[in-house]
Parts: sequence; structure tokens; C-alpha cells
Amino acid sequence: MGVEDGFGVVESWNEWDSLREVWVGTLEHKNLTPATEDAVSRKLKSYSIYNWPLRDGLADEACIAEAQKQLDNFVAVLKGEGIVVKRPSPFPTDEALKTPLWSVDRMGGFTCPRDVFFVAGKQVVEAPMSWKARYFENLAWRDLMMSYYTADPRMRWSCAPKPKLTDDSFGKDGEAGKPNDNEIFFDAADARRFGKDVFFQAHYGTANHKGRDWVRRELSASGLRVQDAEFEEFHFSHIDARLTPVDEGLVFHSNMDKPAQSLLSLFKENEWNVIDAGNRLDCRSTSDNCAPGIHLNVCTIGPGVVIVEEREKQFIKLLREEGCDVIPVPFSAAYPWGGSLNCFTLDVYRHGPAGKSYFPSLDRKAEQDAARAETDAAEKKRQLSEGFVPRVAKQRKK
Repeated sequence: MGVEDGFGVVESWNEWDSLREVWVGTLEHKNLTPATEDAVSRKLKSYSIYNWPLRDGLADEACIAEAQKQLDNFVAVLKGEGIVVKRPSPFPTDEALKTPLWSVDRMGGFTCPRDVFFVAGKQVVEAPMSWKARYFENLAWRDLMMSYYTADPRMRWSCAPKPKLTDDSFGKDGEAGKPNDNEIFFDAADARRFGKDVFFQAHYGTANHKGRDWVRRELSASGLRVQDAEFEEFHFSHIDARLTPVDEGLVFHSNMDKPAQSLLSLFKENEWNVIDAGNRLDCRSTSDNCAPGIHLNVCTIGPGVVIVEEREKQFIKLLREEGCDVIPVPFSAAYPWGGSLNCFTLDVYRHGPAGKSYFPSLDRKAEQDAARAETDAAEKKRQLSEGFVPRVAKQRKK
């Protein structure tokens, strides 16, 4: 599948502008047995930590069969809204993988393009991935990505350096599978896009500080700013299951993922309405290791137009109280196999303003920082030039 019958354009600046074209993951070749590696095991502890009440306690085979029906329905809803949907080219995942530095017994699947890529304006950032089982997950999307690269001459495609994923890569704070900070680690779903500003989390599961720094340096070349996203508590989760904007000036967080005071103050001083959306309500299986805020993992298809899991009644009520249009769909059977609606999608084309700033206070700070940096650079150049006599050819004819 390529750009045929689509727009052939890559451009998406935030999480809420009008969605025109989207990638949706697949359950084909999804492994029901998780890979044997410490980083995966660290995530699989989540259900035993929270013990969410089960609605019906589906066995894995029954759960994934229902998830397939729900995924098919979701795709139909997107197409019914006039949105172009593109799918990956999956391949078998049950064979062991081996590189010169490591091996793992299987892959996971191709459910979540959101984890592998994010679009920042005209630029696609391809994540290095933090699990061995996901190291080659990008390949299911490679033909599709190449078709956009060919069709859209303004598209940029940046791939982060892949970590070695050796024993030295993990074990921070004595915890098996926790990334150290000696390599670049992040998943694409550690980023939330707000126009000119990208909010990025580190040390909440799959990213580290070097990963955030790499994203900051890479996006600065495109004129974008990367802001630290910090929260009061640790829960193993991507940021799209803890902080969700659905329109300019309106953002939700889960009750167990309260923004740190610095982040909350930033939203408040820029007149954002920040709402505690409680915690998830629906759970179908003990294989569901999703975060307390998985109900926030929605698919926003336009400003204030939100596709939401139909059983998340509390969140639906809050959205409607804020004047949002809600499209409820069943999707919680898919939670154990990759997450919810945002996880299963990648918005490659949204119609909206390019590079808009939604945080005036950050604009003012950027101006002050730029002035200081210019002064510092001039002083550094003066110091380097002091006493330096350039070597030139004495007999060279002008």
C-alpha cells in the first residue's frame, strides 16, 4: 500500500487539527506470547500492580478475536468521517531475532505506529525503540514511508540512532530492564505535539534523558522547541496515556498522572484549561498491562471532535461538558495488544496552522534566551580569537 488514493502529504503539527490521513496498525501476526526480555517483563508487571476490576475476564484468544472486530469497526468509523486510512505490510513475528550483540525469542507485532514514529510538522521522527522485540517493527511501515518520501518533496525523515541493547544498556537504579542514560532511548509515543512546542517525557518507561536531548537537538533545526514533561508519580506509560489535548486551550490528565507543578503552571499561565479526567474504567483481561490513563488514549479527528472507548463514561461526560463532540466506539478488547485508539494510529496529515505557538510565555522566554545566546557566542568567539594569528601563504598572489 502506498500513497495512491491518498494525499501523499506529510504534515501534522498538533494532536487536534482536522485529520485527513492516518496510519492504523494491524493485529495480523500479533504474538500472544510476550518476548523474553527484561524490558518487556518490566512492563508486564503493570496489571499485578493495579488489579483493575475485570468486566468479563476474556481469555487471550477470545480477547484478540474481539479486538479484531473492534479494530475493523474503528477503521470503518474513520473512513466514514472521510479520513484516508493506510495500513502496514506485516510479516511473521514468531521467529527468534539475532544481531551481533543480542538475540530475542520473538517480536511483538505491528499494532502501534504511534510508538515507532511521530510527525512534527513536515518532519517524521523514527524512534530507536527501547525493546529488542520492537527493534525491527519499523520495517512493516517502510514501503509506506518510502512512498510518502517519494511523493512529498518537503517531507523530512529523521531516524534516531538505535541503542546497542546490551546488558550495559539497562539496569538503571538496580532495576532490570530500565534504560540507563548512556545511550539514546525513546519511543515516539513519549512525545505530545502542541504546534511549535513538543512536550517530551523521559524516565517514565521507555525514554531516557539522552533520548529527550536527541529529540530536542533534532527538532530545533526545524525551529521547534522541546519542553520537559514531568509528572508527580511514576507509572509505566507513554505520554499519550497521561496527558491529552483535544483542542487549543483544553488538555486532560489522568488522576494518577498529575502534572508536576512546573508543567501545570506553564499551562495555567498560558490560559489552558487543565482537567483531571480520573482513571480508566474498563478492563477485559489480565493481559491488559495498560496505564491508569489509557482512557485518555483517544483519536481526535478535529478540534474538540474525539473518538473514545464507549465504556469510559466518566471521560465522555467530561468531554461533553466542555462542548466536545464524542464518537464512542468499542475498543477495550484491544488494550492488551498495544493500547487504545491513539496508540493504534499515526496522523500523517492534519489540516491546520503550521508551527503555531500556543504558549506565549515560551515565546517571550525564547526571545530572552536567544539574546543571551548571541551575547555568549560573541564573547566565546572573542576569547577564541584573542592572540590568534591566522597562517597564510606569504607569496600567494592575489
